[in-house]
Amino acid sequence: MPTTDEFARTPTHPAALGRRGLVTGAAALSLIGGRARAQNATVSAVMPGVFLPDAARPILEGMAKARVQNAPYLSSTDTLAKLLAPGGNSRYDLMISVTQFVRSTVLGPKPGAEKVMALNMELIPNAGSLLALAKPDLIQRDGKTYLVPLVLGYDSVVFDAAKLPDPAETQTWNILFNAKYAGKIAWRDDAHSMLMAGSLAVGHKDPVSMTPADIADLTKFMIEKKKLVRTMWTQFGEAVNLIASGEVYAMYGWIPMLTALQKQGIKAENNWPKEGVLVWTQSGFIPREAPDAEAAHRVINAFLSKEFGQKLVTETRYLSTSAEVASMFSPEEQHRLNLDLATRGIATYPLQWPNLMDQWLEAWNTIKSA
Repeated sequence: MPTTDEFARTPTHPAALGRRGLVTGAAALSLIGGRARAQNATVSAVMPGVFLPDAARPILEGMAKARVQNAPYLSSTDTLAKLLAPGGNSRYDLMISVTQFVRSTVLGPKPGAEKVMALNMELIPNAGSLLALAKPDLIQRDGKTYLVPLVLGYDSVVFDAAKLPDPAETQTWNILFNAKYAGKIAWRDDAHSMLMAGSLAVGHKDPVSMTPADIADLTKFMIEKKKLVRTMWTQFGEAVNLIASGEVYAMYGWIPMLTALQKQGIKAENNWPKEGVLVWTQSGFIPREAPDAEAAHRVINAFLSKEFGQKLVTETRYLSTSAEVASMFSPEEQHRLNLDLATRGIATYPLQWPNLMDQWLEAWNTIKSA
């Protein structure tokens, strides 16, 4: 690294220049200062912490030249509440949440009503390599892009296969409503995901189109089944500990919970429900008055890099939405890590926005308070 004296003798230092050189030198110093600020940027992000595991964080932060400060994440509903709260639009730099759940709210009812800024796609060149499965979730309006899918995944039942060895019982959402395992079941405290799971379990082919009568029937069903439930989890670590401790045998779960449990020696598996596994993308979007939107753009672009995507997959089993990531694995690894989810013949159902979301939320509050 050059010393101060060496720096002073370089042609770009004001001490070595005339009047014209002073202007050029000032511009150079300004550029250097801008780079320093970029490298020292901090991006406040509301996002699932599991999307940025410790082993992958240095890759992303190095590429983005910014430190990512994780704000508490509970659910898609909570993310929208944070965005819409007084001052929420200027409090955070970046948010990542379930695309189809947040889409309508962040866009607003018409052009000009968006709660988030239009993204500068020139700052996100990696978005040009999205998976075909993820491209529909690149959300645009009037030629402008507002949400970019970053992570693709699926939810199912996570269970201890040493306690539940029979595939005939485990390959269905009904394992979460089975009286045989009363007191050994955990639900997730989230209206969207749990009512999706419950509706598939009782046979609805299109849960998001449930009528008020359907919702009422499902509410009665889940109130009846609630007595079987040991607890409802809200945090990743809390959920992992429920199975690791033996407190529960099965729960509504996220795929990276498998890795966390297996590292503890638990024979954890996820099921492939015959009714359909719930698939989703989570997209990045930037609040309209984000304090550091430029750094947030860099973080989004880094999320879509091959290097970060590869680490994301190996550390969490979540899928990067970059088409270039899968090619970094052998066919055998792609199958083991479920990178071939779209082609392996598994029934899927997207976590879409319900037609009667207000009634879903009301139903969930009724279920919880029963």
